[in-house]
Amino acid sequence: MLVRWNYLLLCGFALSVVSTASAGWPFFSDGDVARGTPEYYEARANDPVGARQKYAYGRVWPPQARPVGPEQTCMHKYYAAHYWPHPYNCADRAAVRMMAQAQTDNGWQAATTLYDYHFDPKTNQLNSAGREHLRWLLTHAPVQYRQPYVTSTFASDLNNVRLASVEQEVVHIMGPGHVPSPLLRVADPLGRPAIEVHNILQQAEAARNLPVIPFSAATGEGSSN
Repeated sequence: MLVRWNYLLLCGFALSVVSTASAGWPFFSDGDVARGTPEYYEARANDPVGARQKYAYGRVWPPQARPVGPEQTCMHKYYAAHYWPHPYNCADRAAVRMMAQAQTDNGWQAATTLYDYHFDPKTNQLNSAGREHLRWLLTHAPVQYRQPYVTSTFASDLNNVRLASVEQEVVHIMGPGHVPSPLLRVADPLGRPAIEVHNILQQAEAARNLPVIPFSAATGEGSSN
């Protein structure tokens, strides 16, 4: 009878432990998240790829920079190997696209700038070349790059005259409220004014020698025939 009661007590204790204990799969867990559960893999999804740097015997192994912390799970290691070099190629592509976009933006900024030779040197009003360039900017440039820029002269009164001239021409071409107001920027002119190019061509044409075919009369004795 005593053995029977001991057996019943032991079974009851075992049942109570089983009903209250929760060790997780496979019988251990990391903190509050049981291994093998969806929450566990979600929490470990951003673990870096590669071997971990460890500290031992007063040294870090390896000496090169490496991730620290727990190793990736086996499933995440398989995922990283299967889709390598993702996600690192995404960052490389984004860096290249960002640099190319910056170059494109700078190029369009230079193309949509009105330089000194687009204004009359005496009145600082737009000349015919400046009006034609502004018309191209407002009608042919991509919509996202239709921002007029004006080269600064480092004199506020002259800058105001140039900006007012450009704003009046914008209203004349597109109407009020269609295009942002012109902005000042410090820039050196790209290329040369048309009058300077014309003068260079004229000087080159004036200095060019006339085409002459060299000819010399025969001075030797003729043939016996």
